[in-house]
Amino acid sequence: MNSARLLTRVLSSIFIVWVLAATAHGTENSWFKNVKESSNGIFKVTLDSNSANSSLNEFQTWLVTVVDSGTGEAVSPARISVGGGMPMHGHGLPTQPEVSGYLGEGQYQVEGVKFNMHGQWILEFQITTADAVDSVVFEVILDY
Repeated sequence: MNSARLLTRVLSSIFIVWVLAATAHGTENSWFKNVKESSNGIFKVTLDSNSANSSLNEFQTWLVTVVDSGTGEAVSPARISVGGGMPMHGHGLPTQPEVSGYLGEGQYQVEGVKFNMHGQWILEFQITTADAVDSVVFEVILDY
């Protein structure tokens, strides 16, 4: 296969993945929900936003659920720090979200999330317990 055809196939594949990610919103009551394993496989983390939409420049509340990857047990207590930004633009979040409370069953409420432009964002969570430290990164794509 010549290099031009290979490049076309690669770019087409990237575009298809981007379109699928950009349109993969949840139900009407939950526009974003994703489950990932943490970087070192210690935790299984669910990130969920019950916002009705992805409105720009509005504060949002998110729910982070942390369970032990091996046992499925809720992780508590944990200290969770929040970071992120727009990797394609080279800047961080316009706010400093933080965990505002523990809701039980491994669920932590995160407040202060705000996006100020459309595009690809990441939200990174560092989870610290008495026995472990690990992190997980979620990608959030806001449609144009």
